[in-house]
Amino acid sequence: MDKSDWQNSVFLESVDDIKKLKDSEGSEIKVHGSGDLAQTLFKHDLVDELCLMAFPITLGTGKRLFREGTIPATFTLTDSLVTPNGVIFTNYKRAGEVKTGTVGA
Repeated sequence: MDKSDWQNSVFLESVDDIKKLKDSEGSEIKVHGSGDLAQTLFKHDLVDELCLMAFPITLGTGKRLFREGTIPATFTLTDSLVTPNGVIFTNYKRAGEVKTGTVGA
């Protein structure tokens, strides 16, 4: 694809293009429903925030969110919500270097 009817569309061809977009002025980059793009962002340490939804259902096998090649990163919970039917919404922001230890420490 090299043309779009959407205003302000930008076509990215490489990770360097994503880095340039991330470093530029403007809105946030958000990923909805593209596991491959999310994996590319994780592998190149380009994720500053996670907004996750967990649904109380199992459907068998699925895609892993954090696949091989994901760079270790620390995130801090900034917001959460549990709906009456059990869906959990959580937001996390990047929180510096990874430190290992014990649970609760």
